[in-house]
Order: sequence, then C-alpha cells, then structure tokens
Amino acid sequence: MFGLEDIAGSGRALLADWPLPRDLQAVAQGRLCGPGERRRCRAQNGAFAAWACEVCEEYLRPESLSPWTWHLLFLHRLRQAGYPFRANDLSLETWLLLGVVRRILTGGQGGENAQRQI
Repeated sequence: MFGLEDIAGSGRALLADWPLPRDLQAVAQGRLCGPGERRRCRAQNGAFAAWACEVCEEYLRPESLSPWTWHLLFLHRLRQAGYPFRANDLSLETWLLLGVVRRILTGGQGGENAQRQI
C-alpha cells in the first residue's frame, strides 16, 4: 500500500507508467511543438517532413499530450488566474496531481517557458 506522501511527494512511484511527468517536463522546458517549429521542420526536411515529425525527439507534438494532461494544465491555468476553487470542487487525486503540475511547471529551470506556452 502507498501513503499520501507517495502521491504528494515526488509522485514518481505512482506516475511511473503515466506520460504526465514527461509531458509536463516538455511543456516546462519549452519543447512543445508549435507552428514555428513545424514551419522550420517542413523547410529543413521537405518531402520527408511528415516522417521527421513522427520520429522527432526534440519537440513533443501537442496532439500527443493526453486529454488528462490537457485537463490538468487547464485547471492549473485557472488556479493561477485566481479562479476561486473551493476544497471540494476537485477530487483529492486531482488536487494532488495539480500539486505535481505546479511543482514541475514552476520548479527549476524552464518554468517561464511553461507559462508562455500553455
């Protein structure tokens, strides 16, 4: 059995098989593929642009983020903007995951890129 600190702490044990940490790291580091990167990729790769996009390890395509990750990013943005969430508006698990989102997006380097991209 796991304790609350397993979720609220690093979250690594419970999130090991989930793409959320990887997705959030990409967002925090400014590695979410946008229109500028797509244009640059098409210019560099020409006829092979679609293939290059599929195998790209530098940027993460927005459509590859899970719907749950987008939902958590949306809730995070609402919270940052001052939306008046009350304690029981979200489930305990969602509150804990929002803590993970906040820690990854605002902690360490790359936090300012995350705010710009979301």
